[in-house]
Amino acid sequence: MITILDDLQRTIAAPCRFSGIALHTGGRAHLTIQPAAADTGVSIIRVDLSDQPSVKALASNVIDVRRATTIANGDAVVYTVEHVLAAMYACDIDNAVIEMDGPEPPIIDGSSALFYAEINAAGTVTQEAQRQYCCIEEAIYVEQGETRVVILPDEEYRISCTICFGATVMDTQYLSLPVTSESFATELAGARTFCPYEQIEELMVAGLVRGGSLDNAIVIKDGAIIAKDGLRYPDEFVRHKMLDIVGDLSLVGRRLRGQIIAIKPGHPSNVALAQRICEVMGYDDK
Repeated sequence: MITILDDLQRTIAAPCRFSGIALHTGGRAHLTIQPAAADTGVSIIRVDLSDQPSVKALASNVIDVRRATTIANGDAVVYTVEHVLAAMYACDIDNAVIEMDGPEPPIIDGSSALFYAEINAAGTVTQEAQRQYCCIEEAIYVEQGETRVVILPDEEYRISCTICFGATVMDTQYLSLPVTSESFATELAGARTFCPYEQIEELMVAGLVRGGSLDNAIVIKDGAIIAKDGLRYPDEFVRHKMLDIVGDLSLVGRRLRGQIIAIKPGHPSNVALAQRICEVMGYDDK
């Protein structure tokens, strides 16, 4: 069900612009977040295409979850949406238009820090429409191999995450946090994407990470961490997984109220949970 609390929708107060290298395509990317009308949600427009097609940032529009989350509607295909969507969710934005001049946002430094800082600085304005909340009423599960993800009823939005890779520097990490603007800014936004060195060639053969470098990712090789200026948090890996969860679960299209417990999550399980929530709650947005 959709629970409407005493809260108004918000959009960004002023346009917010970003530019940089795209992680997987490797091209130069420009992105502008614009205000949008109430009850329109978040849409992404491919302004580089002749008819400027758009796609809604919704779980029903996900077409690929290999190493990133890809959404599409016809010719409007957009890769790696999770970092900017996580920052927008944390900044309390319900409605916005994201204009992009290519298929992927700039990766910046591999985190959501700049996205959050700039969006937060731009501010938000309230709109004359009630905000919609997704209040979880029963446990909703996803199991994929060794991955287990569940969302349980809760009065707040909280994520408890465990990762275990079996390597010395990536053994087991656990963190539990409420998802608020403040906690996202201080605890999650700066956590960068990461990759074992052994997977890089495989990803490149698959046509991915063409824009990857130590400027936008952490690499783990032979039990050592290769990262520009070292780690930002002792447990940066689990924090980035939680950042991804915030971005991927924003595809439910509503403010969440529930506790996510995730063991070895990734984009496939995150998106599967978002889609399962929409199914159980009866959402049929497109």
